[in-house]
Amino acid sequence: MQKSISMNKSKLNAIYDDDLIKLIDQLGLKEKLENRELKCKFTGEIITFENLYSIFPESGDIKFVCDSPEAVKLFITYINDRKI
Repeated sequence: MQKSISMNKSKLNAIYDDDLIKLIDQLGLKEKLENRELKCKFTGEIITFENLYSIFPESGDIKFVCDSPEAVKLFITYINDRKI
């Protein structure tokens, strides 16, 4: 189940943990996640279910962000710059 939260004119889309694997499967990326083939857009770190911070679309592709402080900071700057 996806939930949309509005905070000070910003929109945050969130998904419950139980539905995250379903979403990744629907995107056709579950096998790549399980095989450790997905990498963080900002750090290149291998994405696992345990370190997954965010998923977002970019130019028709799906990008992943790990939960390292560096990646989170770069992601926030990225979305603010692009007004995503």
